[in-house]
Amino acid sequence: MRKSARQSTLSRRHVLRLPAAAALAAAGLPAWAQTFPSQPVHIVVPFPPGGGTDALARAVQVPMQKALGSGTVIVDNKGGGGGSIAHEFVAKQPADGHWLVVSANNLPLYPHIVAKLGFDAKTAFVPIGFIAKQESVLVGSLDAPWPDLKAIIAAAKAAPGSVQYGTAGLTTPMHLSTEQFAMLNGIKLTHVPFRGTGPLVTDLLGGHIKLGMSSITSVAPQIAAGKLKPYAMASLERSSVAPTIPTFKELGAGDVDGTIVYTLLAPAGTPPAVVAKLNQALNAAVATPAQKQDLAKRGFVAMGGTPEQLADWLKVQEPIWVPVLKAAGVKPE
Repeated sequence: MRKSARQSTLSRRHVLRLPAAAALAAAGLPAWAQTFPSQPVHIVVPFPPGGGTDALARAVQVPMQKALGSGTVIVDNKGGGGGSIAHEFVAKQPADGHWLVVSANNLPLYPHIVAKLGFDAKTAFVPIGFIAKQESVLVGSLDAPWPDLKAIIAAAKAAPGSVQYGTAGLTTPMHLSTEQFAMLNGIKLTHVPFRGTGPLVTDLLGGHIKLGMSSITSVAPQIAAGKLKPYAMASLERSSVAPTIPTFKELGAGDVDGTIVYTLLAPAGTPPAVVAKLNQALNAAVATPAQKQDLAKRGFVAMGGTPEQLADWLKVQEPIWVPVLKAAGVKPE
């Protein structure tokens, strides 16, 4: 799985080249594009408030607004369907740059889980750029019956399907990485999809579900306060946000990579000049030293990127993760 994990992230040298690339793109904007935005720019978050995706969108909201130089940037939350509802909504909005959606690793996988998808995952959007990334972590409620990861594996082997786990939704990186963990260890787990990480954390804290894979940002405070039990980081390396939590690999459970890569997309047909201006604003919102530091405090690693780099990255997600979906028995419904 190492090759796949490396493919699912962007190299540091690419990130460092991004501001210059964005500046060159902006220099070629036609005069009419300088009037964009002419109305509020909506960043649609596919999950309810309180989760990592929402926190990231709100972290870049004001910096993007400043970078655009005019207009207002608004964050809208439209949860459900593992993110597909928000994607369908934005796909059907005017392609003028005023409607954007925060997306992640799972966009190319919607056709494999949603039988009647209201948009074409391959053609409905144009890429704007990478926002940031962060790790996923497997956590348990305080009354979870498993003292450690080995106990979870043993319980799942003793009674296949008896161990339930929650995530922010179907085909989210948290779902995929947990099924990757199951596949690598020859066990069967039962997935309970929530309408976002916020509701999942609420149920974990209440003991209504005993196990969950979450973005580290959404549960770091609860882990630090001793309200949730951390089992393993689904990342290639330990997280700077929670460096004491070992990775799945360190615990002998395989190279499990649940890195969540957050991206920004616009409806297909958005003029290239507007795409370039949005890309410039996005890079300004994440790639300056001050913004990188701010995002790091919130648990994110700033990325940035050109639309072309994001398009290339999206193309490799389907072949990486479809085998995991098949192993988990996930079918369109």
